[in-house]
Amino acid sequence: MDCLPCGVWPTMVTPFLESGSRVDKSSLKYLVDWFIESGVAGLFAVCLSSEMYQLSDEERLDLARTVKEYSAGRVPVVASGTFGGDVSTMASFVRRMAMEVDAVVVLVNQLAGQEEGNDVWRSNVQQLLDLTPGVRLGLYECPIPYRRYISPEDLKWAVETGRFFFHKDTESKKEPIKAKLEAIKSVPDTPFRFFNANLETLQYSLQLGADGFSGISANICPSVIVWLCNNFDSGDRADRVQTFLALSQNIVNWKYPACAKRYHQLLGSGMLVRCLQQSPAFDDMEVLALKHLMGSVSDICKEVGIDSC
Repeated sequence: MDCLPCGVWPTMVTPFLESGSRVDKSSLKYLVDWFIESGVAGLFAVCLSSEMYQLSDEERLDLARTVKEYSAGRVPVVASGTFGGDVSTMASFVRRMAMEVDAVVVLVNQLAGQEEGNDVWRSNVQQLLDLTPGVRLGLYECPIPYRRYISPEDLKWAVETGRFFFHKDTESKKEPIKAKLEAIKSVPDTPFRFFNANLETLQYSLQLGADGFSGISANICPSVIVWLCNNFDSGDRADRVQTFLALSQNIVNWKYPACAKRYHQLLGSGMLVRCLQQSPAFDDMEVLALKHLMGSVSDICKEVGIDSC
């Protein structure tokens, strides 16, 4: 497979059992099947939504391996692979993760300190490339421990290496998104794929040539986002769906990722709301808001003719 498919790549939440960091694999399989039935292009396991920083290296590998196993070749799977330490340490884990998934995602903020310049970042990325020959890689502008945006110039350089196949972009402003997409377009015949994580600018970025969406709302209404990615230029209906998604984001942001797990409980799954950092309770008003969101998702699906909601 030369290129990863365009479309929606959910940043998967991880269902946990009642104690420790043990994954609820029954609920994880339900999630994988639910995403695929909703029409997603691929799955992003071991990301911030997955509570990756609270997992050990072995738990990260097992989570990625299990998602890949449950996907059973129906869609590709990517997972993060750089969690601090020197470059050689990160490269060693990248090589291990590459045995489990279709591409290993590099956390942009792990390749240079917050006060270090782009020259340091590029030098460290090059060293990582040298130490991981043949490994398909991705990029992720993860906001924790600090948010580091890739400049258009560095993004073009990364594209030109031919090693990167996936990019989750977390920029929220239109002009930087446009500049990055123009930088990518300047490199011919690239397998590089740009996935917007910002739902409010999704339609705008798709119109400029973005390849899809990879963000938290895909844990709630993936089929609606899939529809927009396929129909972003369909006039008033596309504008209506974009508006709905932008407004729904306000609810999705509540107590995330716990709210996504509570939402799936309301859908009828046996998933626990438990998270590793904290498992917040939901009061009656918050549960009612999630129920209203469920109804609104159903309504928008009927309105535009989506069968998989």
